[in-house]
Amino acid sequence: MTSRTGGTASDQAEGAEADRHARWPFLIVLGAPAFGTTFAITALTTYLPTLLGTESGPLVTGLVIGGEGAAGLVLPLLVGLANDRAARTVAHRLWFVLVGAPLCLTGLLLVATDLNRTVLVVGAAAYFVGHFAYLTPYEALYPDLVPKQVSGRSRAAASSWRFAGLGAALVGGGFLLDLWAPAVFLVAACAVAIGTVALLVGLWSSRQEPLAGAAASPGGLRAVVRLMRDRDVAVVLGATLLWNVALQGLKAFVVLFFTVGLGRSASFVSGVVFPLVALGLVVAVPLAGRVADSVGHRRVLAVASAVYGAGVIGAGFFHSAWMIALVPLPAAGAGVVMTLNYSALMQVLPAEHHGGAAGLFLLSRGAGCLLGPLAVGAAVSLAVPLFPATEGYNAMWFVIGPAVLAAVPLLLWPRGSRT
Repeated sequence: MTSRTGGTASDQAEGAEADRHARWPFLIVLGAPAFGTTFAITALTTYLPTLLGTESGPLVTGLVIGGEGAAGLVLPLLVGLANDRAARTVAHRLWFVLVGAPLCLTGLLLVATDLNRTVLVVGAAAYFVGHFAYLTPYEALYPDLVPKQVSGRSRAAASSWRFAGLGAALVGGGFLLDLWAPAVFLVAACAVAIGTVALLVGLWSSRQEPLAGAAASPGGLRAVVRLMRDRDVAVVLGATLLWNVALQGLKAFVVLFFTVGLGRSASFVSGVVFPLVALGLVVAVPLAGRVADSVGHRRVLAVASAVYGAGVIGAGFFHSAWMIALVPLPAAGAGVVMTLNYSALMQVLPAEHHGGAAGLFLLSRGAGCLLGPLAVGAAVSLAVPLFPATEGYNAMWFVIGPAVLAAVPLLLWPRGSRT
């Protein structure tokens, strides 16, 4: 039946649903799980070493925490392919999320018991498996539901939740750890549970919505190969890998650069450097999505990468006190690239294989978890004779900066025939 306004009733219903998916209330609810998952993974990788204790040694601790990267290399693609084969509606994506959530909660609760080292290791492993089993179908929901014209704003909403979770874990987690060590992991479990419930409530009315192209395309490894051979998809995935190498290397060594390399106190990093980083993020992240939706994602990402990469290379040459005031600039660039990396991928994806695409995206993140700290650590170790004043830590900027700048020519590469 055709209505007086033109189009069938079904078309009008689909248009109304798409309009709802483009509104801020929906985008905020869709992004809610990012707070809990970010809080949990940050708490686990930051504070679990304190529970493992000195008797475990740095090697065992490194292997346990490195489980995140190992899981990120294996699980996302497997889960994404399985999800594509099974998923026909939004509800099918959510069932996969609900498989990952209990694993996340079980892992965090095991760590919170702090019974012995074996329980801690098993709990961490359970969480890492659950983390990627949860995130892969969750990330696939974005291209499933969010119109491409607001993909940037959707990721800005998710990044706001993500940075809030990161800040809460780094700042509040320390206080909770001092108060009662298991508390930080119990709070993390609550945050994951609340975010999952918010997602289910927010998507309940869309649960029977079919996934575009699902019935016609069974997915599988051939679909993943086709995705990787798509030039536009490959460009975004390659840039994402470079950004994650830089980010993970930065996270692993930035505090050591200030405390060991420059002889500053940890309170200086927490009280001066991190607030300036937060200032850059607070200003840039909310604007990034709207600007990218207006002028193009790759253009915004190229500019942000140039600012980010040049800024961190500058830190390798200049250590004057006034340079601290410039920290918000590269921080803003970093916030933009980590906000828009997935929305740039959403722009070039076909209508199907969203689970496999989410798996490839998270795989690039897992590779960054492994490669970034290794590359920066090796550079610092080898560069001690070159930078004796900072015990070699200057070298980190000459790994991180070029990795970010290498993404710029990729982003400026002419687009393929499909936009």
